[in-house]
Amino acid sequence: MNLFLNNLAEGLASTWKLLSDTSNFLSRVRLLERYEGELTEMRNQLYRYRKNPETVRRVREQVVALRRALRLEGHDLRLGSKDLVLEGFRHDDAMGEGFRRLVLGIAADDIVALAGDLNHIELAEMLESRLRDRKGRRPTAVGLHFLWYRWRNQVLVLSGAASEPAQAFEELKAYFADNKEFLLRKLAHL
Repeated sequence: MNLFLNNLAEGLASTWKLLSDTSNFLSRVRLLERYEGELTEMRNQLYRYRKNPETVRRVREQVVALRRALRLEGHDLRLGSKDLVLEGFRHDDAMGEGFRRLVLGIAADDIVALAGDLNHIELAEMLESRLRDRKGRRPTAVGLHFLWYRWRNQVLVLSGAASEPAQAFEELKAYFADNKEFLLRKLAHL
């Protein structure tokens, strides 16, 4: 079903949009340098021959083939124009800026999250209760983080909450540096 939806979305998007989303994605996951020459050539072809349907079709096929190859490598291109940033600490007045509370649990092989309007301690208790209720899928050694989140256009902003120890936030930053795409994929639903 995912393959069908990906193909449908790619079929409806303009070639320029597909190329732009692909470039944004590659930039975010630090792979742009590997494909920069190829993307530049596609962009030049589209610009020079934008009124030639055959050239536009050929470039589109190249972009779709590149996206297919990236998916086979395990990348989630649905997140093409989305990004994730960590932005310091915030207090309860963050709600006035449009932020919501989030408890994030990071295990060796999974990420679990619960967002809501309750305070961070209550959200953490609810998340831990849900993890206990899972049958056979409970991640081991979950480290909890108390955060604030909000979307600014296509950028998911995460900030530490006042109840998040500075050392724990530093650990989150280290995790973020190596796992940004995975973290964004797990939190894109927020």
